Amino acid sequence: MVAEVLGTDEVAGLTEREARLRLERDGPNELAESSGPSALELMIAQFNNVLVWVLIVAAFISGVLLNEWVDTGVILAIVVLNAVLGFTQESRAEGALSQLASMTAAEALVIRDGRERRVAAREVVAGDVVVLEAGDHVATDGRLFEAVHLETDESALTGESMPITKTIHVLSDSLGTADRRNMVFAGTIVTAGRARLIVTDTGSRTAFGQVAELLDTEEPPTPLEVELDRVGKIIALAALCIAIVIFGLGVTRNIAAETMFLTAVALAVAAIPEGLSAVVTVTLSRGVSTMARHNAIIRRLPAVEGLGAVTVICTDKTGTLTENEIRVQELEFAGHRVTDVEDGADGRLERYARVAALCNDARRREGGAGAFEGDPTEIALIRSVDPILVSAPVLHRAFPRLEEIPFDSARKAMSTLHRSEGGSYELLMKGAPELIIESCTSFEDHDGVRPLTESRRDLAFDAAARMAGDGLRTLALAYRPLEDVPDRLEEVEVDLTLIAVVGMSDHIRPEAGDAVARAHAAGIEVVMVTGDHEVTATTVGRQIGVIDDDHHTMGGAELRELPLEKLSRTIEDYRVFARVDPADKVNIVQAWQQQGAIVAMTGDGVNDAPALRSADVGIAMGSGTAVARESSAMVLADDNFATIVEAVFQGRAIFANLRKVVYFLLASNTAEVLVMLFGFILFGAYGEPLLATQLLWINLVTDGLPALALGVDPPSRDLMEQPPTSDHRFLRGPRQRRILLQGLLLALGALATFVYGYWLRDLSFPDARTLLFTSLVTTQLLHAYNARAEGLPLIGVAEKQNWALLWASLTSLTLHIGIVYTSIGQELFHTTPIAAIDWVAIAAIALASFAAVRLVTRTALS
Repeated sequence: MVAEVLGTDEVAGLTEREARLRLERDGPNELAESSGPSALELMIAQFNNVLVWVLIVAAFISGVLLNEWVDTGVILAIVVLNAVLGFTQESRAEGALSQLASMTAAEALVIRDGRERRVAAREVVAGDVVVLEAGDHVATDGRLFEAVHLETDESALTGESMPITKTIHVLSDSLGTADRRNMVFAGTIVTAGRARLIVTDTGSRTAFGQVAELLDTEEPPTPLEVELDRVGKIIALAALCIAIVIFGLGVTRNIAAETMFLTAVALAVAAIPEGLSAVVTVTLSRGVSTMARHNAIIRRLPAVEGLGAVTVICTDKTGTLTENEIRVQELEFAGHRVTDVEDGADGRLERYARVAALCNDARRREGGAGAFEGDPTEIALIRSVDPILVSAPVLHRAFPRLEEIPFDSARKAMSTLHRSEGGSYELLMKGAPELIIESCTSFEDHDGVRPLTESRRDLAFDAAARMAGDGLRTLALAYRPLEDVPDRLEEVEVDLTLIAVVGMSDHIRPEAGDAVARAHAAGIEVVMVTGDHEVTATTVGRQIGVIDDDHHTMGGAELRELPLEKLSRTIEDYRVFARVDPADKVNIVQAWQQQGAIVAMTGDGVNDAPALRSADVGIAMGSGTAVARESSAMVLADDNFATIVEAVFQGRAIFANLRKVVYFLLASNTAEVLVMLFGFILFGAYGEPLLATQLLWINLVTDGLPALALGVDPPSRDLMEQPPTSDHRFLRGPRQRRILLQGLLLALGALATFVYGYWLRDLSFPDARTLLFTSLVTTQLLHAYNARAEGLPLIGVAEKQNWALLWASLTSLTLHIGIVYTSIGQELFHTTPIAAIDWVAIAAIALASFAAVRLVTRTALS
């Protein structure tokens, strides 16, 4: 039927002429790489940000209008640094599709004009007949019409940890990729057997190609990027309004229009926290270095803050929560259960070791200590044998194999015939428990071989059923002594002696359970998303604490029937999703996101890449595919799920520091604006409250070093006991009111210093303005400690001293004292020396402002 539809012949294949025509019509069998943005476009995109453009305008104004070229240089340096870092990070992500293309086979063995020939994989077309052997990389998607003991490794595509046994039977079209066992797929590997197939899809139309299309989407901005862009727009609008208001107030006080224009522009520049972008970049970069020391490699800077906000981790099972290595978990010997398979003290293991090692095609890789090659199930049996009594090579020499019947998916069994000691022979057999147990008439225990009664047979069946219910893959092992070599091996596959029922599984990482528990303690939900069967996935989920009695498992078939809107309404009832396809993983991520969750997705295969791109934070395993790594925001160098928890801790600490920086800068800049506004209203008739150069100086010494020091503030000890912070809205609700109130209190404190100097001390206007100037610097430096506290008791915050903030504050204050007492500073900034008594007043008012901010904001708005 498939041959008719595709116009080919199962025996002769296509003609060379027809293959060329189809190649011209359909194009080469390769993934179409998205051209993506050019290097120039990527660089230009780094400047597509409101705050960046505001900074560029501020740099122009500072240099051209105010002649403050140093300030211009600093601002432009900040902009360029951000652009270079962003360009470097994002240009790496563009390699994902090219890495995906490299995973397909280089050549394929096809039949054309009735002859076998090898062609480049890119030249394979729909309708070609392809021949596969063990070890081949599959070049295209195709429908099998001949399969002999065929098994394929599809873990990179579907997440299925076990090899898939293929069939040629007709199956339903509605099945997902993992269940389409009469098909093979590009990018997978043949682990056993041989086959012939008719190519159905090539290039971008293959399952791999569909993954590529899912990858070719724009990554969503992180919450911090969205909020900083919004804050930038607000600040830009506020700066413009402030400049207009101040200009009008000054002109009404008969101050020269040219002077007021410069002052208004300077105030607008001062209102813009140009240090914010620099602090964000430096803080995130430092977080990258810290996480790298903990085996978490950050590929995109904003992912650092995204980690701190994560509320849901969607994790793959194979290779992430498990070791992607099949191991024997338990044995059942005639009613006796053995869970410590490596304990060789039990004599009943000797016969098991012999059958498991001899009825087995897995071999130790030449030159590789401890490394094996072959079917993962057989490798698991060999590994369980090695520590028990004897090595497999020794057994093979002592009991040479004479004949065999390889494993067949229809028979579900493998048999081998060996020459035994004393010239006799032995049939060894392994396979599905229902087949092997039914063929047994005896069993072996400490007392020797005994008849297999119906009750004993039921015990063996019950053991197999219990193991399967626990999510284990089951096998039964048996043997039969023979006096002569039989004519046909199938004839003697009866009257067997049962040795053991074996249960095996992909071994769970020892640290996985603790990591999941730590995530739950931090208020983070852990969701398993896997290509494995539901029973296996549910069992692993329960063992590591992902799933409990209040949550359920959803299979891929059910998942695909649910529209995204309905899935998002029920998503919180499930913690395990099994038998899923790549598109299913994207839907799961998006469904959680529609519920307001900040989602991290972990994975290592090609099948994980689209979801890694769709998630708020994509986390790839370092040992996984290059496609997954290139599609992620973070890579785990040690493949350790526990590393994610540490990364979340670091992310939370970094975001907490960024929040402190934003509050500090915006409250300080608000204070400067209010000082100018109230100053013009109260005593503008005497002159400008602060000069343009003084405003720029305040911005330089308070928005620079102290803000950077806040960005490296040591984290509090209970950070991981707090719920995730998913609200990045710096200027909304109580936070907005807190910033305005803090700015008002700082401004009132500074203005009180002017009132003290001008009216109480009867100082000249320039002297009183110097007091106001110095007081505003001092109160802002002290306010950095309030910003560090964030409404918490100050003594509780000081668990670890922030020496960087102390030195930054002292350095900034020293620089300011320099412009107050040096002649060049007095000339440039129009300052006058401050008397000792006035320093006492400045210090007292600054401390009073500090206490007022702390008291009022903590009781009213925290």
